[in-house]
Amino acid sequence: MIDYHIHLENGPLTLEWLGKFWEAAQKRGISEIGVTEHCHKFQQFKTAFAYLKEGVDSYEYMRQWLKNDFQTSLDDYLELLTKAQQKGIPVKIGLEVDYLSDTEAEIKEILSNYSFDYIIGSVHIIGKWGFDYYPQAWQNQDVYQAYKNYYAVLYDAVCCDLFDIIAHFDLIKVFGHHSSISMDQVVDTVLKAMSRRNTCMEISTAGLRKPVKEIYPTEAILQKAFTYQIPIVISSDAHYPEDVGSDWERATKLARRCGYKEYRVFSQRHSFAEKLPK
Repeated sequence: MIDYHIHLENGPLTLEWLGKFWEAAQKRGISEIGVTEHCHKFQQFKTAFAYLKEGVDSYEYMRQWLKNDFQTSLDDYLELLTKAQQKGIPVKIGLEVDYLSDTEAEIKEILSNYSFDYIIGSVHIIGKWGFDYYPQAWQNQDVYQAYKNYYAVLYDAVCCDLFDIIAHFDLIKVFGHHSSISMDQVVDTVLKAMSRRNTCMEISTAGLRKPVKEIYPTEAILQKAFTYQIPIVISSDAHYPEDVGSDWERATKLARRCGYKEYRVFSQRHSFAEKLPK
């Protein structure tokens, strides 16, 4: 089994810190890891996010968040992962990139200057609203409209053709808010776009550690993904060593219930099928 969604951000960019993640992975029966730091940790992305703190429609908590990021060089990050590979750690070089429609072209230009094994695309921001940053961000929000807007942005993220994997597909549920109006039609639209592009769906156990206490995506969504022949990866979204590979057995059982028998591994932006463990 692999875990392709791991973050080092709560420690230093060192081989020692990375090694702790690999040690935890081995104990969990994980044979390969992928590190996918958030793009907003890197100086190269600072101008792409700058618009989020401008204007009367910006949010104070978002402005405060932006002050604390963009401290690291992407070059140093890639150098660390290359050194880890040279030391024999089976780590793939990835990046989690927020889809920002206002600066999509700039992000595309940044990514074109570097070599990755895969890029994870995610939506954490709708307009200038960071919906998963803390629970109070949902005050005075219309849940149905939030869901509708989220899937509209996610559709654009899929169609921009920047990403190999879509992370935590239904992240909008993170704090337990659920639309009382069906999202089936808009979800189908996103899934069909993923199917046309052969974009991977991430089964993420991170939701089990969040207020919603559910895997991303729901079983109903994953069943639809299977009917559309959308490939999968299984990930923990670990931010600490102890979370690497968490609940992967549960995620695998979910995948098998929905009909999946294979998952994907990546190298140099190409994916290859592997059998799901039983």
